[in-house]
Amino acid sequence: MSGRIDVPVSPSTWVGCLTALPWLVLSIFNLILAQAYSPFFLILVPAGLAGAIYQWKLNGSLSLDRSIIRLTVADDELQVQQGDGQHYSVTPDSASRLYPRLVVLKLKPAATTNWPHTVLLWAREQGPGNVPGDLHRRLRAWLRLASGNS
Repeated sequence: MSGRIDVPVSPSTWVGCLTALPWLVLSIFNLILAQAYSPFFLILVPAGLAGAIYQWKLNGSLSLDRSIIRLTVADDELQVQQGDGQHYSVTPDSASRLYPRLVVLKLKPAATTNWPHTVLLWAREQGPGNVPGDLHRRLRAWLRLASGNS
């Protein structure tokens, strides 16, 4: 597929809530366990809340240096730009999921053994989201074609 695709990722309250939700559920579950069984489970509540805050800052407000703020496809290669300005190539993992208005990308850095990044891209056509709808469709089409070639 020819042509450059440049997808800026903007901060989104809805994406932040969606990525923090599992951590908040874990904290509530630990509160329930603490009430039902033992106060020992209260030790785990701050860890769940810290996870929720981290995911909010990483994917919702994009305020961390590690936050992905731009995805670019050029010459059939996917590159990301982090909040600290660092650019590098990535490959989408098979664990990535593509939906009509939502893309959950698990991206592995191509040249390093760093941990993979998970990026949530929600189309901003008629409601909340963090990427423009037309660019979301183009990137989703490229991802489908790229995974078909692998």
